[in-house]
Amino acid sequence: MLKLKSDTRGAKEIIGTIRLEENLGLNKPKSFKVAIIGGGISGLCSALFLKQLGCDVTIFEKDKLVKGEGAGIQLTSNGLFVLEKLKLGKLVVEAGLKPKNLCLFDETDFKSIGSLEILERLKSRYGKSFITLHRSFLIKILFEKVKEEEIKVSFGSRALPLVSKNERNIYISYKGKKIKKDLIIVADGVGSMWKKNIFKETNSRTISQTAYRFVLSKKTLPPIFSKNNINLFFGRGRHFVTYPTGNNGMVNFVFCKREKGQTINNWKEMVTKQKFLNDFELNETLKTCLPDVQQIYRWPIIESGIPTIIHKKNVVMVGDSALSMLPYMAQGANKALEDSWELANCIKEFPLDINKALNNYSKKRIKRIHQLDQVSRLNEKVYHLEQRVLRKILFLVLRSLTRFSPNLFFKRLDWIYNYKG
Repeated sequence: MLKLKSDTRGAKEIIGTIRLEENLGLNKPKSFKVAIIGGGISGLCSALFLKQLGCDVTIFEKDKLVKGEGAGIQLTSNGLFVLEKLKLGKLVVEAGLKPKNLCLFDETDFKSIGSLEILERLKSRYGKSFITLHRSFLIKILFEKVKEEEIKVSFGSRALPLVSKNERNIYISYKGKKIKKDLIIVADGVGSMWKKNIFKETNSRTISQTAYRFVLSKKTLPPIFSKNNINLFFGRGRHFVTYPTGNNGMVNFVFCKREKGQTINNWKEMVTKQKFLNDFELNETLKTCLPDVQQIYRWPIIESGIPTIIHKKNVVMVGDSALSMLPYMAQGANKALEDSWELANCIKEFPLDINKALNNYSKKRIKRIHQLDQVSRLNEKVYHLEQRVLRKILFLVLRSLTRFSPNLFFKRLDWIYNYKG
């Protein structure tokens, strides 16, 4: 009897230990067979996190190689937090630059509105300084890690959705074959075929605006652009931003403009310098830079409707396929990084119930998406004020904040930059 009691007590201790480990999130999911549609930021990060959990991961990329196209991006402390979990933070910091100041200008005459020291301020407030770099640098770092982890990548053909007749199962159609996976992660961007077919998502809140982007060498730029700062120029019905794209000596220029009723349907096109000049009456200081412009890309600013759910059966969306926001908080890349981290955490939390894991992920991300969306839309209105009186009031407020209450400038955004999952 004594021996039996002892064994019972030992069994209870073992069960208690298992439950404690589960509560601490120490249990790992079974080896899910996972497909990731798209080799962008969210797709590559999702692959790396799920590989860490023991999943059998394959990335399907329609292009013949992982492309680092795009322009400059800003990585804020919430995005850098995620990259550190992949042990890539140091590499990204080395590839990018830490801007010293956020400088605000009136685009009309390039007159300074105010300036905020951000290098030390943000490090003190959030534990990390912001990083600016070219998107291709981040993609290269992520893809090198994918190769190091020996994650399979299938290039050169679209992986399309295939739904069974009874709609109970969702498969992948790839090069004429039907492929079954335990989990399909959709990371194929704002024009996602999977979103349209599986989630029947056709709604978009296209605010008729476009962005023009190009990069120039610091060597040819006036001092106002060549310094290691983020510059924000407020115009009437438009704005533009400049910042360095890392340690390559280049500066990213992004011009955003309301189109006054025009509808934008195409995604990205190269335009002539004259087309750009016709759309923007530029300050003379800026015009002097244009002879060195080689390529100007025009992008529609497309904002998709906020979904009510971002998963269906064994399919889940991350990055721009889940939601493409207005870019007026510089959170596109950071949101994509957050998505991949949050998804992996939810799968780790519920390793034996993929539906519960995806439900949990969907609820968490949609709540945050709503909040990020609201801030981005508010910034759009502020950046693009057209009435002269309202612009003067805005500039007065910004001068006061930057001079007398610089910490208030960021306090309202602490919930974004302090993200820890």
